[in-house]
Amino acid sequence: MKILHLPTSVGGNAWGLAQAEKELGLESEVLVAKQNWLNYDADINLNLENKNFFSQSLILYKTFQNIKNKYDVFHFNYGSSLLDFQKLGFLLLDLPYYNKSKKIIFTYNGSDARAVHPLDYWDDLPAPRNILYRKLVRKIKKKKIQKVNKYADHIFALNPDLLRYLPPRATFLPYSISNWETIERRKYQINNTIKIIHSPTSREFKGSTYILNALDELQKRYSNIEVKIVENISNKEALKLYKEAHLVIDQVLIGWYGGFAVEVMKMGIPVAVYINEDDLKYIPSQMADDLKKSIINITPFNIVEVLSAFIENKQLLYDKSIQVSSYVETWHDPLYVAGLTKKIYES
Repeated sequence: MKILHLPTSVGGNAWGLAQAEKELGLESEVLVAKQNWLNYDADINLNLENKNFFSQSLILYKTFQNIKNKYDVFHFNYGSSLLDFQKLGFLLLDLPYYNKSKKIIFTYNGSDARAVHPLDYWDDLPAPRNILYRKLVRKIKKKKIQKVNKYADHIFALNPDLLRYLPPRATFLPYSISNWETIERRKYQINNTIKIIHSPTSREFKGSTYILNALDELQKRYSNIEVKIVENISNKEALKLYKEAHLVIDQVLIGWYGGFAVEVMKMGIPVAVYINEDDLKYIPSQMADDLKKSIINITPFNIVEVLSAFIENKQLLYDKSIQVSSYVETWHDPLYVAGLTKKIYES
C-alpha cells in the first residue's frame, strides 16, 4: 500500500506519521507545496513559495496529474488538498477526480477547522476585531468541511476541540512529531536557575501576550528564573534550545497542546498548557486521565499563581518530568499513532 501525505508540513506531523507507517510495512511519502521557516523534512517539495500564482497553479496541476494514479491513499492535512485556491473561492478542486479505488483521508490541525477565534472561547477576554472577515472565513471553512465530508473516507482531528466543528464520524488522532527517534530524554536536573521557554509559533493563537506578561511578573518576583523566547528559527535549531529548559509553556487559549509540546515532553521537560477538560470526552479515557496527571494546567488568568508553586518547590517539577515522559511514550509513540491510521487505510 502506497500512501502520500500532502500538501503542507504543519507541525511536522505528516513526516513523523509517514516514518512510523514505513516501520509498519507501508510505503509512505510526504509532499509539501511550500516550505516554511521550521523547515520540516519532506520527500517531495514543490518549492512554490517564491513563484507567482500562474506558475504555482501550473506546477500543482502537473503534480496532480502525476500522482493521482501513483498512490493508494491520499492523506491530506490542514484541511486542504493539492488544488485548493481558497482566496479565489475555488475549493478542493481535485477531490472529485481521484479514482474511486483510492482512499481519501483528511487530518485537521487547528485553524483549518476551528470556526471561532481562540479568544472567543473566553468570555472574559477581548474578542478580536475584523468581525466581517472572520464571518467570511468561517463560511469558507464550513463549505470546505462539507465537501471533505462528501469525498473523504475518514477524517481525523489533532486537537479535540476541532471535533465540535467536524462531521460526527471524525475521530481524534494524537500528534506525530517529525523527529521522534532523534529526541532523547535528557537528564532532568535543576541547579540554581530554572530556565523557562515559550515558543510563540503563533502569538495570537497561543495567547502569547498573556504568557509573556506573566513571565515578566515572575521574573520580578523570583531571581532564580531565566526566560527564553524561541521563534522564527528552524525546528532543528529550536530543538537545541529546548534541551536547556526546565519548564516549557505552550499555549493558554485553545485547550490542547501542539507538536512543540510533544517534542519537549519526549525530552522529559514539564509542560504548562491550558487543557480544556470539557474536550477530553473526545479522546481515550485513559489518555485523559494520564494527561491530567502529567501536565501543568494553566489559564490566561492564573499563570503566575500556578507556576509560582512549581518555582518555589522544585520537587514538583521533578515529579512532572517523570509523569510527562511516561505520558508521551504511551500516547505519542509513532507506532501507536501509525497503527490507528493503518487500520483506517486498510478498512
